[in-house]
Amino acid sequence: MAGDERNGAEKVRPRLTIVVPTFNEAENVPKLVEELRRGLEGVDYRIVFVDDSNDGTPEIVRSMSEEDGRISMIHREGADREGGLSTAVTMGMDAVSGGSAYTCVMDADLQHPPEKVREMLEAAEASDAEVVVASRYVKGGDYSGLSGPMRKAVSAGSKSLSQIVFKEARKTSDPMSGFFLVKNEAIAGIQLRPTGFKILLEILVCAPELKVIEVPLRFQARNAGVSKATMRQGMDYLTHITSLFWYVPSAGRFWKFAMVGASGVLVNMATLFFLAEYVDADLVIAWMFAVGLSILSNFLLNNAFTWRDVRHSSRIHFLLRGALAYPVAIAGIGANFAVYYPLLKYVTDAFPYYLLFNLMGIIAATAVNFILSSRLVFKPSLPKNLDPNMPKEDLAEGMRRELKADRVALISVPGLSPLDGGPHCQLLRPDMNVIELAVKTNHPMLTLTGPRRLPQARMNARWANSLAVPVSSGEDTVGVVYATRSSTEPFTEEDLHWLTAYVSTAAPVFEDQRTKS
Repeated sequence: MAGDERNGAEKVRPRLTIVVPTFNEAENVPKLVEELRRGLEGVDYRIVFVDDSNDGTPEIVRSMSEEDGRISMIHREGADREGGLSTAVTMGMDAVSGGSAYTCVMDADLQHPPEKVREMLEAAEASDAEVVVASRYVKGGDYSGLSGPMRKAVSAGSKSLSQIVFKEARKTSDPMSGFFLVKNEAIAGIQLRPTGFKILLEILVCAPELKVIEVPLRFQARNAGVSKATMRQGMDYLTHITSLFWYVPSAGRFWKFAMVGASGVLVNMATLFFLAEYVDADLVIAWMFAVGLSILSNFLLNNAFTWRDVRHSSRIHFLLRGALAYPVAIAGIGANFAVYYPLLKYVTDAFPYYLLFNLMGIIAATAVNFILSSRLVFKPSLPKNLDPNMPKEDLAEGMRRELKADRVALISVPGLSPLDGGPHCQLLRPDMNVIELAVKTNHPMLTLTGPRRLPQARMNARWANSLAVPVSSGEDTVGVVYATRSSTEPFTEEDLHWLTAYVSTAAPVFEDQRTKS
């Protein structure tokens, strides 16, 4: 019976939801709705306006929603408006994420042609793409609707900057587009926290595995009203770039590696100068110590910053990776010399060419070092595949040992009770709060509640913390894996990444329990 109900829910599920953020667009909204109706005839769709307006836009949308049940509005006031366009779009996407197969985001000013929406939807379904971008820069596209040469230059510069910093942005010729369509299932569970108005860039960087295709967009002039582009939005964009670079571990990894390498040069030079000038060490010996120390500092910084999402299976594994960093660095030095010396010997050693050759050698060394570090030193330690046929007690015990947790519980949904029912899995109210939030948001969670007692002399604080990872089957959350630990070493993002990957195939464990109940 439950299966029949789910199948019935699928049949009435809208094919498409269109999220339209609005700010004083009273003159544009009626025409937008009219053109969407005409362009999407025969398509089961919904329109959600997320409105921050101070004019008559809310009244107009409410009037249209009374006439057409496919139209709804989220009107924001006061503090809810903080974040502007970015939070408006994410609020709309969160509100409809489970309500339709696809979500299209577009502006209300008709610079995004409404007739394009059907083309984007059909392109997604025909290609099984998870993101369809309406691009101004692909063949057949045009950005003449941008007002003035300055805005065109800023648009092109912003696009280029994002593609230089993030390889994920190179999947499309227009990562700054505000007109795109996404498959809701593909981005379920992603916590989008954009700053500014470039939601697409956030999606591309936070979900690098998505398949992206493009359709050409002829960007039109505004139908009515004035542009909302300001200098503040430009600053928000730079803040967004910085936030993605800093907080998303995989984002801009090469540039993080280059930054660490630059710090290694400073460590090398400072060590060489100190040993030569203050210790009076032999210059060759001083150079060897300087190189060794800079390689060590690079490894530690790369571990903490560049590849902080890569989990070490043990402390021995960490030490072995540190040891491997030295031959990798030597290979980089060899690549530098292999480029520099032949050019110097067979081309010219005149100034300033030898400096240029040295720079070319450094670039070659950086590339070789980065590739080898990615594939050898910081190669991800993928967890073994979870065996859903393993006894539940053994599964929980294996995860407990791997995470060095005090306990691991397999929690069934919707009952929210431990599968094994053992006394060690009795859950307190704070535990249930975390589990319920993980189920509600469908997001993996790491919580840190702080020391159980104040630190005292000769005693480290013990942190009470937990991991809660929801397990999904299709669009349903069927269970939660919940781990707790009270220790001087709290859980890390690496632990969360590992557990999320490990339980990604655990749905049968919880589905068996649902079948029995």
